[in-house]
Amino acid sequence: MKVFDLTHEIKNGMLIFPGDPDILIQPGLTHESDYCKVDRLGLNSHTGTHIDAPQHFLEKGKVLTDYPIDKFMGKGILMDVSLKRENEAIALSDVEPYLERLKACDIAVFKTGWSQYFGTERYFNHPYVCKAVAEALVETGINIVGVDFLNVDPTRWESWEVHPVFLSNDVLIVENLARLETLDVSKEYTFSFFPLKTVNADGSPIRAVAIEQN
Repeated sequence: MKVFDLTHEIKNGMLIFPGDPDILIQPGLTHESDYCKVDRLGLNSHTGTHIDAPQHFLEKGKVLTDYPIDKFMGKGILMDVSLKRENEAIALSDVEPYLERLKACDIAVFKTGWSQYFGTERYFNHPYVCKAVAEALVETGINIVGVDFLNVDPTRWESWEVHPVFLSNDVLIVENLARLETLDVSKEYTFSFFPLKTVNADGSPIRAVAIEQN
């Protein structure tokens, strides 16, 4: 069994979505003045590699604890759309070759290679998912869609068509995945995207991993 870490490191000064609260990790207790080391973590619910619950966009939508634990783990495949350019939509024609395979899967993951720009200004100019693609993925019956970029919708202009399509159909969204180039597009993986168990969570940082059975 091989396990692949698909998670960005959480640290002070890291890239966040424009307007989100900053990350603050600071000492709570220290070896120098206390009996042990304990850090104080100041995070937002969409820090780094994270998962969105419906309430992130839908006022009366579900929160993460409304779902059974097995919602956050399942069989999935990569969709290779790595030829997409800055601020370019991922079109229906890009995903049509994968739709039949996805009918037997729980999770669909977009591989664009954009995670290489994490922490830079270019990261905000990521490709994005168009509404027709979101609707087609919902029809396959998947539970989660994951992307290796900042936002399933475009970040550079105000357009929020895709989050509601996924979230109103109980398809949770994982954003800011990392190192998808370590995975094989032709294979199936077990993906694990477990969130923190916080009250009324509209989202949560996750430790995203892919498991390959030998």
